[in-house]
Amino acid sequence: MEMVERDPNQPRKDFGTDGDENRLRFSIKTYGIEEPLKVSEVSEDRYIIIDGHRRYICAQNIGMKSVPCRIYPKMPEGEFETRRYEMQNNRRPWKPLERSEALERIKNCLGLHTNHELADYLHLSKTAVQIALQLRKQKLDYLTLMEKHNLPDTYRYEFVTMLAKIRRIKDLEVDDIINILFNKIQHKVIYRATDLRKLGKIFLRATVNEDEIYAFLKNTDTTVDELEQRTLQSGFALLIEQLIQKITQKRNEGVAFSSHEKTYLSQLGTLLKKAV
Repeated sequence: MEMVERDPNQPRKDFGTDGDENRLRFSIKTYGIEEPLKVSEVSEDRYIIIDGHRRYICAQNIGMKSVPCRIYPKMPEGEFETRRYEMQNNRRPWKPLERSEALERIKNCLGLHTNHELADYLHLSKTAVQIALQLRKQKLDYLTLMEKHNLPDTYRYEFVTMLAKIRRIKDLEVDDIINILFNKIQHKVIYRATDLRKLGKIFLRATVNEDEIYAFLKNTDTTVDELEQRTLQSGFALLIEQLIQKITQKRNEGVAFSSHEKTYLSQLGTLLKKAV
């Protein structure tokens, strides 16, 4: 370790290696460094890191005495910078479905029964594991749309969570709605992953907000923020719906209304006769 040194000109400043639960540190502590650091010779018995700063920092924190390295001969500064750029730039991270398949295989091979067990084993967020594995259960058409639109991970996760809340709106079936939403994403009308989360909440109140949701879906330029404002304005209807549900629930369960409740219901009945 004494022969290897970090590059002070490395563009990345935050390596994300803090904390005992850091994923890379956990991996190195468990399995060692599986991909050697790439270093360039500076002088005899002195090398500078081209690629592998995070692995080096984690190894230091763990207390490792040596690290595996692939050694490049001393090179001009311009070549050094170019090699480092190419090494960093040409990496391709897991695609979401690839990650989902890999997690499922680990779970099955280890005989783990729950996603929580898998998350604990891999030191990953339980929510991230849950949503990643749910991707495997989506319709092929939806997965194809995700790939076609090159949907980022954050959007895919929010999409999976939102999908369970989507229902038919008037003449628009669920598949129609999904295609409309993807078109809005493609044209940057939906431009944040959190917009999908907002949509999920709005669809939970689809009975009350059906007209507003339908208008949002039929107008290609209407944003989620605009829909949210319109549904908030119809909050009075939501209160009425909730009251109807409470009254219906009590009647179905055979629960008697109290004297105070009967008084309020009588007043409400009088108001409704005048209003309707």
